[in-house]
Amino acid sequence: FYMSNSKFEIVEKIFQNNPNCIISLGKINNGDKFWDVYSLDKKVTNDEVIFNYEIGSLTKVFTAFNFINLIKRKKVNGETKIDEIISELPSEKNFPSCTELLEHRSGYGFLTPLTLCDLVKIASHGGVYQYNPYSENMCASNVLTYLIENKVPKRKHIYSNFGYAILGYIISQLEGRNYEEVIVSFLKYNLGLLATTFNDENLLVGYHKGKNMGNWSWSNCDNNVGKAAGALRSNIQDLLKFSSKIVDDPYLQERPDCIKSLGMIRRERNIWFKVGQTGTHFSVMAIDFDNKTSSVVLMNCLARYGVPLAFELLKS
Repeated sequence: FYMSNSKFEIVEKIFQNNPNCIISLGKINNGDKFWDVYSLDKKVTNDEVIFNYEIGSLTKVFTAFNFINLIKRKKVNGETKIDEIISELPSEKNFPSCTELLEHRSGYGFLTPLTLCDLVKIASHGGVYQYNPYSENMCASNVLTYLIENKVPKRKHIYSNFGYAILGYIISQLEGRNYEEVIVSFLKYNLGLLATTFNDENLLVGYHKGKNMGNWSWSNCDNNVGKAAGALRSNIQDLLKFSSKIVDDPYLQERPDCIKSLGMIRRERNIWFKVGQTGTHFSVMAIDFDNKTSSVVLMNCLARYGVPLAFELLKS
C-alpha cells in the first residue's frame, strides 16, 4: 500500500540500527485492509510469507476482549471483586474489582510477583533479551498463593502484568478450563483468527544489536495464567482483523468508556493505542474509533520509532 516519504524515513531509521529486523506494517480502513512486510534489502511481497511475531502485551487486549465477552454473556460483572469469583481468597481483604485489574488500577506493582531470585536470574542472563522473567512464576497455583499470603496493595494506577495474570485465573475459573484452552478456542471460533497462537509456528527470532536472541519461552505448567499478560504470537493479517473486530463491536460502540477496559491508552479524542514488547519483539496497534481505522506495526527488534510509525500509518 502507499507509503509516504516520512514513513519510509522512519522505516530506514529502524534498519540503521537493526539490519536484521523484519517489519510488518498494515492498515485497515472501513474494512479495506492493506499490509506489507519489509527487510533491509527488499520488500517482502504478500505472497512470499506471513511471519508471526511475539506480540507481548498486545496479548492483554485479547484477554480483555475475552473478558468483555464474558460480561456480555453475563458470566461476570466488571465491578465484581475478585474474591467473589476465587472462592479460596479470604473475604476480609479488600480485593480489587475486575475493572480495576483491566485498567491497571489495582495497585499490584510492575514487578509483582518477581522475587530477588528472579531479579538475579535476569541480571545473570544479561537482561530480558533472551530470558523471560515471567516464564513460570505466574502459574495458577503461584498466583493463588500470592493473593492469599500477601497484603492487598493500596489502589493506584500502575502497569501490572500480575493484574492480567489474575484476570487469566478468573477467566479460567469461569470457563472451567485452563486459560490457554479458553483463549485458543476464543481466537478460533469467536474471532476467526487461525495464526494467533501460543506456539512457535512461523515465528521470527528476535535480534538485539545484530545478535540472534531466539525467542521467549513460557512454562507449560498445568495452568500458566501469566500467559494472559503477554504470551501470544500473531501476524499482521490477524492483528488487523482483530482490530476491526474491536472497532465494530456493538458493546464497545454503545459504551465508549469501556474502551479503556481493553488496557489501551488514549492518544487524542477517540484514538487509542497499545504497545506490546518482549525481549526483542515490538508491536503497536493504534485505532481511530471515529473513522473506523486502525494500524499495526510488528518488528522482531526493539526500536523507539514503532509508535510514531503506527500513527503515521493511521493518519495517512
